[in-house]
Amino acid sequence: RHPTVLWAQRKEIIYLTIELHDAENAELSLTATSIDYANTTDDNKYAFHLDFFKPIKHDSYKKSATGRKTLLILDKQDPEWWPRLTEKSGKLNFLKTDFDHWKDEDDSDDEKPAFDGQDFMQMGGMPGMGGMGGMPGMGGMGGMPDMSALASMMGGADGMKGFDAPGADGSDSDGDEQEESK
Repeated sequence: RHPTVLWAQRKEIIYLTIELHDAENAELSLTATSIDYANTTDDNKYAFHLDFFKPIKHDSYKKSATGRKTLLILDKQDPEWWPRLTEKSGKLNFLKTDFDHWKDEDDSDDEKPAFDGQDFMQMGGMPGMGGMGGMPGMGGMGGMPDMSALASMMGGADGMKGFDAPGADGSDSDGDEQEESK
């Protein structure tokens, strides 16, 4: 069995996240060209071996192990962007892209990720669009004519005869007057 392995890169480093609970007891072996990982949890053995696309500085990595995962930060021997993590191309079902750490080659180093910590309510709507109509106390949609003005343009309320929708005559379906909010 293989644990799920996530990877991302920068020009100088590789992020590897191994998602497996009880990760503190893992056996990890790093060389300049490969990584070997093994762990047993819930009586299941998990392991993988990867040959890197290019060499790393295996003696200067950083490791953080929690109860759920192990995060490794590996320094590349030559700072350059890799087209893939592994030496051979091909799909490994347990290896996935880590979008939490991913940055493209053309992204600047001081750029913040899109929507990082922003309140979506402050983004505003599409230009020219009003508020949501029909909600009590919220007013109508901006740019839409007032229905009473529309009725007067049609010759007063008489122009609305034959229109039996609830509220068309200013009352709701119970016959009670509707409250007009301003």
